[in-house]
Amino acid sequence: MYSLHPLLAPLAGLFVFLAWKLARNGSRHLSDCPTQLTSPDISPVLPDAPRTSHNLLPALSTTFDRIRECLGLSPINHTFIPRGTIDAEINEKAVRDILVEKGIVDRTRAAEVAKKTVQTARKLFTILVILKKVEHICDLLSQGVEDDDLPFLLQAENVLRTNRGQEILVPEDWDDETLEALEQKQWRVLAPVFRPHAHYEFPEKQILPFVRGESEIPVEGGYGEVFRERIHANHHDFWEPPDNKVCEVAIKKLYSSQPHLFEKERRFLETLGSAGPHPHLINLLCTYSHKGKYHLMFPCAEENLREYWNRIPLPEFNCRTLLWCLKQMTGIADGLFMIHELPLAGISPDFMLYGRHGDLKAENILWFKTRHGCADPDGILLITDLGLGKFHRFQSRSAEPATSVAFPTTYSPPMRPWEKVNRAFDIWSLGCLYLEFITWIVLGEEAIRKFAERRGQDDSDYELNTDFFYSTNRMTVRPSVGEWVAHLKREPRCTLVFHELLDLIMSHMIRIDAKERSSAQIIHRKLSAMYQRAQRDQGYLLENNQSLPQGSASGRRAYEPQRQFRLVVDDYNPWGPNDFGLPRSRVTWPQIPSST
Repeated sequence: MYSLHPLLAPLAGLFVFLAWKLARNGSRHLSDCPTQLTSPDISPVLPDAPRTSHNLLPALSTTFDRIRECLGLSPINHTFIPRGTIDAEINEKAVRDILVEKGIVDRTRAAEVAKKTVQTARKLFTILVILKKVEHICDLLSQGVEDDDLPFLLQAENVLRTNRGQEILVPEDWDDETLEALEQKQWRVLAPVFRPHAHYEFPEKQILPFVRGESEIPVEGGYGEVFRERIHANHHDFWEPPDNKVCEVAIKKLYSSQPHLFEKERRFLETLGSAGPHPHLINLLCTYSHKGKYHLMFPCAEENLREYWNRIPLPEFNCRTLLWCLKQMTGIADGLFMIHELPLAGISPDFMLYGRHGDLKAENILWFKTRHGCADPDGILLITDLGLGKFHRFQSRSAEPATSVAFPTTYSPPMRPWEKVNRAFDIWSLGCLYLEFITWIVLGEEAIRKFAERRGQDDSDYELNTDFFYSTNRMTVRPSVGEWVAHLKREPRCTLVFHELLDLIMSHMIRIDAKERSSAQIIHRKLSAMYQRAQRDQGYLLENNQSLPQGSASGRRAYEPQRQFRLVVDDYNPWGPNDFGLPRSRVTWPQIPSST
């Protein structure tokens, strides 16, 4: 017969060790820890399988099931619980009923705890619901732990701390798996609320409140990639979304991780917006840093102007359409004027800031069908891709020579080696844009391509044809440009107002010598006068030169084929001998494919 006495000592030792281990897990004391999360990204744990409520008390089961249902509807694996759901479900009655039915406190004490929970610890209570540990809410509240202490930091030896470094004494029944689940699942209630003009530094594990449908491929540009996101209606304060729908935004993620480059771009956009929102300039909503990359958030447009032209091959020929086109061209000129001449309130003229866009083209003009503050049923056009534009003071506009500018684009002006980049750079580009705009109005979208082919035929380099508006020697406007203007003027849809606008383009904007180009202020002033006249004079808007009496002044002016090449000197033009800007590398604002 065997004796049990030899086994008693080892078993006793094992019991002592287990008791010590349990006590150690119940109270953890370690030295100071960092107050910022630096651990690698961990994908949030998938929601547990649907759970029956036979072993849950009624109030707890209801709240628990609703939150689980919300998690199940969230996108992909990066689930989050919207702010509105937390506010609606974690109310005083729900918390009080759970506390009473679980026997945590009596009904009198439950009302007090429920009130404090709703006031300061709704997110904390939601986390406990997810973990099925609501019975410990009083323990955490007694330590002063609340929502402001989130996210918790789980350190070595499973020491739990608040985001301010305070160590949390966790309940004895919380094992390592519970703590790890807490550290991971807490992010589901911490989705941020984006607010205008704010900048956020998000930790690696931050779950952003984006609600995605089908996966979309980002569009790459010169200095970053742009992608569309849909922000949950509860997680932004930009504007009130219609019918509580998601808010669509365009996010530009910069390739560079250098803080000074991001700050330069952000300051440009903020400085531009400091004078007040302009109806024809894209506005920066907010910025954030996440996973080592800087992001800029903008309103999301339906399409760019090039896509708009492609979608409508030939616009309707009526007062509404033509007035809309003139209004948009006038607004774009005014937006460019604001970039060029941005005075800061309260600062002396010696410290006025001046800007430049540097890459005006149809792809950088966005069409919004609806926009906050815009009542036009036909939508509105906005200038975008302002991020890498520059601001410079009046006294120091001289800078890099033209040779430092990146490879030219279709709308680029003829930069000779001895010339400096200045604000007149944009005027040439705007003139090219307007010329294509009028081509679309008069002949339709296909004619824009034919116009480009005509310009390419003027190129002496047959191996690589270009569609620039200037000749290869950079000394003259390409002959095909003047011929195209004359061709447009002979078309029946080229009415008097567009005859006058073509003359403005060729005499004030598409000029080889930068000093001969008018300022954005003058272009806007002249366009505004045309638009106002077109509003009150239907003949000016809809009639062409064939409708005019023979020998009339307007008729003679319409048939002057070389008029557009003559320099017209303005009574006021702010260009000066020292009006030189800073160089700006070419960058594009890629368009996001329209959602289906």
